[in-house]
Amino acid sequence: MTALVLLHSALGRTSGMDAIAERFVLAGHTVHTPDVYAGRTFTTAEEGVAHSQEVGFTTLVDRVTEACAELGDDQIVFGGFSLGAALAQQMGKNDPRACGALLFHGGGFPKPTRWQAGVPVQAHFAVDDEWRSPGTIETLLESATRAGAQAEYFLYPGDSHLFADPTSPDYREDNAELLYERALTFLDRF
Repeated sequence: MTALVLLHSALGRTSGMDAIAERFVLAGHTVHTPDVYAGRTFTTAEEGVAHSQEVGFTTLVDRVTEACAELGDDQIVFGGFSLGAALAQQMGKNDPRACGALLFHGGGFPKPTRWQAGVPVQAHFAVDDEWRSPGTIETLLESATRAGAQAEYFLYPGDSHLFADPTSPDYREDNAELLYERALTFLDRF
């Protein structure tokens, strides 16, 4: 059985994340949404990013690992939004149960690195998203492809960051619908 682990953005596990998870559940997927902020939520990216830096990325990864322990040896597709995409990428790179990584509005490597062989990755960004670092997602895709994994990258019109979150001011229904369609096609491979 393949589980989908969806990791929240720097805003925390908000009602928007719950709505996103519900979309995948309604499409027939088993979804887990660990709260790596232990109930804390934020209204601005700056506050959420400051909290993530205070907690530390390694601690956040440890919290994801701990939350996924209950999944046993099941294969996992790790998906994440913004900060959650960085966590999903880390899990896709290192967790032996990873069979895929879905990166929404985040992810990438500043330099080539090791990726797990055969773990496909799909990334989604708005073309003018101020949080997107040009070149980093391409480096990740190159690393994945060199490891024998399929790698896909989709750019969407506009400058919205969390355009798939229905509770975000950045929400763009047209882009979000296309993102979900592509993500569901990705998940159907498992």
